[in-house]
Amino acid sequence: MAAKAGDNPDSLMALTTAFCLRNLRRTMCYLGERNNLCLRSDVFLPSEICDKLVNTYMELVHTDSNFEPQDGFFQLFSDPHSTRLTRVQLREDFVRDRDLEAIGKQDLIELHLTYCNNLSAHTLRTLTRFRQTLVSLSLFGCSRIFYRKGGAPLACDEEERPASRQAPDTDFSFQGFNRLRLLNLGGLPEEVDAEALLKPLPALTSLDLSGVPLPKAAFLAQWKGRLASLVLYNVDLSEELINTVVELGHLRHLDISRERSSKFKMTRKILTAIVQGLVNLVSLDISGHIMLDNCTVPHFEEAMGRPR
Repeated sequence: MAAKAGDNPDSLMALTTAFCLRNLRRTMCYLGERNNLCLRSDVFLPSEICDKLVNTYMELVHTDSNFEPQDGFFQLFSDPHSTRLTRVQLREDFVRDRDLEAIGKQDLIELHLTYCNNLSAHTLRTLTRFRQTLVSLSLFGCSRIFYRKGGAPLACDEEERPASRQAPDTDFSFQGFNRLRLLNLGGLPEEVDAEALLKPLPALTSLDLSGVPLPKAAFLAQWKGRLASLVLYNVDLSEELINTVVELGHLRHLDISRERSSKFKMTRKILTAIVQGLVNLVSLDISGHIMLDNCTVPHFEEAMGRPR
């Protein structure tokens, strides 16, 4: 039968996925011991389905007030023989350490965590389980995972101390993440040494350090032969940082924009150095900077070279 105008296979997939998530016990799950949600023994879910289930689950939790989060949902993906996860995007306060630990045996290629404020330093240990497979990792806004809880374990009814009163976790290392190419550490706390953290990653091609203090920027030059994308949104610029960025000759995308005021002022000399030094640039974002009078469009065109 001919498809009707406007039919979209993706829409059918989305509807089916949402239906399964709303009716887990009627479709692919059952209640096991202690009322734990378990995957049926005759169910095998490939990565395309598992990724869709997890990512759609996150969307429903955040956007549908009628959707009830399932305790132990991530435990359904604990066995890589019956489920395969490869690309997972989780965000905000619904995500906890035990959720990441539940999928620790999966061969994740992509893991994006955004503003997951309930994750602790325990998640860093879980991340090391993915070190042989991860290609893309985002920890944007997940600053609490870089702090170790001090003192005795917290009681059930005891509130966690603010991150500012905790000690940075200096034991974690990206050593062994040899396949990692894309990394987003936006919002990395000032107390964490970005240089030491990133040093074991020689193969990065995309790096986002939005809002990260970079008092010493020379270490960025270690990727001058590979880095194609660099995001330094809301990073306080300095002469050293600009000089280092100009060395990254393979850059195609550079974002040094900002939303708050800065002592750093963009000049014709700086802009010319960036454009002439980074000959492979396709996009450049400098929005939010105060442009001095001598930094005019004609000079910018002169630096860029006129269109052919």
